This record gives sequence, C-alpha cells and structure tokens, in this order.
Amino acid sequence: MSTRRTPITTIVASEALSTIGSTTAFTAAPLIAITSFDITPAQVGVLAAAGLAAPLIFGLSAGAIADRLNSRRALLLCGTVRLLLIAVMPLAFQFNVVSVPVLCVVSFGLSAIKLVFDSVIAAMIPRVVDEQDLARANGWMEAINSGAYAIGPALAGWLTQAISPSAVYSVSLGFYLASTLALRNVSLPPSAPNESGSHISQIVEGIRVLCRNDIQRTIAISAGVFNIFHSAFFTVLAIFLLQDLRLSTSVFGTLMSSVALIGLLAAMYGPQIIKKVGTRSSLVGSLLLIGPLGIPIVMADGVPPLVQVLIIGSCLATWDFLIVMHLIVEQTLRQLTVHARHLARITATTRFISWGGDPIGALLGGFVAASWVGTRGTLVICLLGFVAAAAVLLTSRSIRGLHSDDDLAKALSGR
Repeated sequence: MSTRRTPITTIVASEALSTIGSTTAFTAAPLIAITSFDITPAQVGVLAAAGLAAPLIFGLSAGAIADRLNSRRALLLCGTVRLLLIAVMPLAFQFNVVSVPVLCVVSFGLSAIKLVFDSVIAAMIPRVVDEQDLARANGWMEAINSGAYAIGPALAGWLTQAISPSAVYSVSLGFYLASTLALRNVSLPPSAPNESGSHISQIVEGIRVLCRNDIQRTIAISAGVFNIFHSAFFTVLAIFLLQDLRLSTSVFGTLMSSVALIGLLAAMYGPQIIKKVGTRSSLVGSLLLIGPLGIPIVMADGVPPLVQVLIIGSCLATWDFLIVMHLIVEQTLRQLTVHARHLARITATTRFISWGGDPIGALLGGFVAASWVGTRGTLVICLLGFVAAAAVLLTSRSIRGLHSDDDLAKALSGR
C-alpha cells in the first residue's frame, strides 16, 4: 500500500492503542456495576446508554469541529483530555466514592472524546493512502480494531476478577498515554480547503450532503436501525450470560475477546471476499445472516457450560466476521462517494444517526428485559430487528445497483 506523506502505520498504531484503552474501560463499567452493585437490568441499560450517548448528543457537532481543526492538534487534544478523565477513576476507587452515576459520567466523557477522535481519523485515511488502496487501508484499520477488541474485554474481565476494578482504569490510562505519545511527531498532509460559515451552517450542510446521497442516506438509516437492536442485544446479553447462565467475569471477557479475533480475519481477508461475492451482496448479505446466527445463543441455557461457551462463541465469532465485512464496504463507499472537505462531517452525521441509536437501544433493552418480556424475549426481538435493518438497504435502488458499478467494485476489491 503506497502512502503520500506519512506512513499510515503511525495512525493505525495510535488508533489501536486508543481502542484497547476504550474497550477495556467500556467493558469494565457494566462488569463492575453488575458484580459490585445490586442493580437492575434497567440500571444496566442506563449505564450502557451513558457510554453510548455522545453520538446522539454531539454527533452532528463532532464532524464540523473535526473539519475545522488541525488534525494533529485535534488528536493530541483528545488524547490529553481523555487522560485527565480516565485518571479520575483510580482516585475514585482510592477514596471509595465509586458509584453507578460516577461510572456513567466517565463512560459518557470517554465516548464523547472517542467520537471526535474517530471522526478525525476517518477523514485522514483518504489523505494518506491512494484511492485504489482505500479498501485495503480500511481493512487494516478494522483488523487493528478487531485485534484491540480482542485484548480489551479479556483485560477488563481478568483485571476485575484477579486484581481490582481500579487496575482496569490504570491500565486503560497507560494505553491512552501511549496512543497520544505516538502522535507527537506525526506529519499529516493539509486538510482539504473548508468553506467558511458558522458551526450551525456547517452542520446543516453536512445533513444536506448526506440526504442528497442515496447510498449514504440509506446506509445511515439501516445502521441506525441495526445499532438500536445491536446495542439492546449486547446490553441484555451481558445480563443473560452473567446472571442467567452464571458465567464468571473472566470467562465473559475471554469469550468476547476470542470472538473479536475472528473479526481480525475478516478485516485481513475482507477485500478479497468482497471481490468474489460482490459489493451489494457483501453489504446486504452480511446483515441478513446475523439474525439467524443469534438463535442458538438464546437457546444455550439447556446445555452443559462448556457447550454453552462453544455455541455462544461460534455464533458471535461468525457474527463479528460479518459485521467487519459490512463496515469495510460501508467505509470505503463513503470515502469514494463523498468529497474530502465533507468527509468528517458526513462521517459524524452518519454516526449521529447510526451510533445515536446505541443509547436508545441500550435503554430500551434494559427496560424491556426488566418487564414481563424478560431477557430471552428481548434478545429474540433484537434478532428480528437485525433482519429489518437489512431490509432497509434493499429499498434503495442505488444499493441494489451497486453490483453493476465497475469503479466501485474495483475500489472495494482493492485492485
């Protein structure tokens, strides 16, 4: 993969370290709350929503801010603020003032910083790699993220059980520090010239550009539907595995980490599979298959513990493989069909719609699971929601015609 002005490896390394820190901290919050406090499923939903709420509240502003700021300075500022925030948690444990509200505040703050950080990173990729290498670059970004997701949950589960909850946040602080230091001397190409205008006008322009692009608009709506049910599913799944199936926190963390390793394979070999399967089939089919894959998970309580772990792990691993495939196609399409000066805003606006569904799903999942529907019933509803998200894609003529677009197919296959 050729680069223009700076090795992409520096950016990828910083993103990897950042993601390890984030996944460790985000996984730890519900584990600590479920195992250390007497909380209800609804409260678990509130905690999960706090860690996912930033895109819904700041999503539209994040892109406009990222477009205005110098990329390197924005990343370093995010890193510095994040270090100060995560440092609060070891002190809170030291003075015995940790509570669910404290966990909510810190999780929300980390989520908000990650939103800006990721928006800047997404807009930088097309500036440091050539167009024909975008799919490969996105594949490696997803590979690094999958590897990071494989490390974070295992660290959170093991540290929480074997050492102390405070150690989780100390380790996260170390990863955040390393991520920030990696960017100190990075040299980035200049951003695309940005039109003048107020913050609000730039947000409005980002919405307009998204609405005029049928492919991006449909993908954003589909992602919003999917993420509502995805967030609800994993909020309730933590309760289902830890309380109903009585898995330990270390087994839970190891299971989630092992699953993420399969996503690493998808990120490495995704472009080749997309080339063979086709753009449209990869984008739509990846979502259609996820719903049925969840059925064995919700039926796993009647088998021996080892078999439970194998069933759940296999289903979630295949699930993660498909999601990573979908993200590679989605991100590459965005970079190819959106002008560079709008890319950060369109990325953030899309995430406002898609990631904005996460806190809604977490809240709904927690409250529905606390009702007569129960944890299993809530999980089944979520599986039906995944199928609905795929159906949204099929309503778009532009999405249905992706297979016939030679230029897009060529770029997405990495040729």
